[in-house]
Amino acid sequence: LAAIRRIGERGITALFGESTGADKPGQGVSERTVFENLEKLFRSSEGRIFASLNSAMLNRIQQLLELANQYRRKVVIEGFSMRTNVEIARELKYIEVPKGLIIPAEQSHQLPPAQVLVLCTGAQAEEGSVLMRIVNREHRSLRIEPGDTVIFSSSVIPGNERAIENLKDYLARQGAEIYHNQTMDIHASGHPRQEDLKEMLRAVQPEFFVPHHGNYFNRM
Repeated sequence: LAAIRRIGERGITALFGESTGADKPGQGVSERTVFENLEKLFRSSEGRIFASLNSAMLNRIQQLLELANQYRRKVVIEGFSMRTNVEIARELKYIEVPKGLIIPAEQSHQLPPAQVLVLCTGAQAEEGSVLMRIVNREHRSLRIEPGDTVIFSSSVIPGNERAIENLKDYLARQGAEIYHNQTMDIHASGHPRQEDLKEMLRAVQPEFFVPHHGNYFNRM
């Protein structure tokens, strides 16, 4: 925030503000809170942990890798976009991955469940995604077992509600403990709320403010 204020001191003509969350009061959840809550799950989970999230969320992926290393869990990364983004981020040094932390899915069966974390795509219950293939028993090597923990570190994209609820049903019937942002603060939205937007305006003090990205009613 201090760096943003220094930019504002130069004199800003226009601030383009993302407005998807402009109708929501208060402030968004901080990444620090997300990390603390994820750590609680790592401390308490005795089985494998499946974390499903957007593959572009490099900060969240880094948090999960740090927790896996701290709690001595090996990491399986499943999903083409997830593996690709992690590899590119490693090359660009956006994220750090300790040597030997990431293993193939097949190798995870040689470890106790409490020593495995699976990062995968499918938080929006997309057809053919890794998590959907796992619950449908179509994945080549991974299955949900009783005692596994499944973390949805994501927001529900409008229109996906029914598919995600069905996915949670499948997971629960197979014995998984399910956590999502309606039961625990384990996801910080990238869409600022009203107080976040006000704080940005105070910091930047632009001559003009231009709302964008959200629906038309959010931009009014």
